[in-house]
Amino acid sequence: MTRVIVVGGVAGGATAASQLRRLNPDIEIVIYERYRDISYGSCGMPYYIGGDVEKWDSLTNMTPEKFRDRNIFVKTEHEITAVNSKENTVTVYDKNSDTEFTDSYDYLILSPGGSPKKLPAVKDAAQTFSLHKLADLDYIVKFIEENNIKKAVLVGSGYIGLEVTENLTKRGIKVTMLQHDERIYKNIEEDMNGVLYEAMTEQGVTLKLNTEIDYVDGGKAVLSKGETIDAPLIITGVGITPNTKFLNSSNITLKDGLIPINKNGQTNIDNIYALGDAVMTHFQHVPEKTTQSALAWPAHRLAHIIANQLAGDRSITHEGLLGTNIVKFFDYNIATFGLSEKDLAEIPHFTVDQKQKNKSGYMKDASPIHIRVYVSKDSGLILRAAVVGTEGVDKRIDVLSAHTRLGGTVYDLINIEIGYSPPFSSPKDVINMIGYKAIEKAEDL
Repeated sequence: MTRVIVVGGVAGGATAASQLRRLNPDIEIVIYERYRDISYGSCGMPYYIGGDVEKWDSLTNMTPEKFRDRNIFVKTEHEITAVNSKENTVTVYDKNSDTEFTDSYDYLILSPGGSPKKLPAVKDAAQTFSLHKLADLDYIVKFIEENNIKKAVLVGSGYIGLEVTENLTKRGIKVTMLQHDERIYKNIEEDMNGVLYEAMTEQGVTLKLNTEIDYVDGGKAVLSKGETIDAPLIITGVGITPNTKFLNSSNITLKDGLIPINKNGQTNIDNIYALGDAVMTHFQHVPEKTTQSALAWPAHRLAHIIANQLAGDRSITHEGLLGTNIVKFFDYNIATFGLSEKDLAEIPHFTVDQKQKNKSGYMKDASPIHIRVYVSKDSGLILRAAVVGTEGVDKRIDVLSAHTRLGGTVYDLINIEIGYSPPFSSPKDVINMIGYKAIEKAEDL
């Protein structure tokens, strides 16, 4: 019987195993997960802190018992410490029994994820946490409740930084955010992130730029500028490191710690596949540019592709990613897709900006929405898009993303037939206006 070992049992690995079982009822599937929990919605964890997710159980999709009912065998607290790609074996460390053993596979699916980066200045402080897995969530909530936390320090302003800040604030905790340089949330253009500062002011969040923690002294944090602040709770969100050190002797190609894959989801070794946060792939609309995405959609999409590949359907392949993403920060939403600002500098392009109301201007709840697109001078493809506003940001980024993935150009946006009614849009939606303005601008180039 063909045997598949899956390394990592959260979004990507668990989904790949489930879909493979659906496609092939006979194949043997074993999942090794190095932590306590499997198959849970990590993206929802900040919202449990703030109360928008009411039940902890709703974050979990599957359990080892439910997987066993589907003839998928899950071993939690089991860490893969080495892969022998020549012998088709993995070395497994059982944390529960403190023992090590070897297991064999016909196919290996790697979904090892990443680990939060640690800051030396705070890593040994008892009140310091990161929010990366369900156990972290449990520790944070318990710490808040047992210590009646009223103040917190949040280090970093990425996805985790923004979402945890919002949800701690909703919980009645006064947050001080520290950013090591002068720019917060670098996923969005610097001149478009003003809404983040506005939200912090409105919600009473204290922001300290160009500031780091030098050291922690009891419940206080001493900052790089000499200031001492209350720090009864410290949460860090300063990025992740791919969990791929166990592959160093495996003959699997790594690039900057990431696992490059081809259109089938394969590594450089034919019977080893990879997906999730630790994977390097390419942009769908600019294939010569590589990218890495620690987001749920790419993991689920690659899980579907890999499962079908192993089930024998070679027609379902990976086309690349656009990196479509969105974050909510209080009343504001920020979304982007496509190349980074740095990568854009290497490609001839022009930009189009459009600011207008997100619905008919006479509606009392109409609010500003701002879209910027970067357009290839050669092809008219949208290389990057950024959308900022309140209501309707998600709709616009999804339309632009789908349009681009299907090969549409910026000039075709004039033909996007939006669903118009005053509570939802304008007769000439902001999407349409981007198209009209692009046509005008292209004529002047």
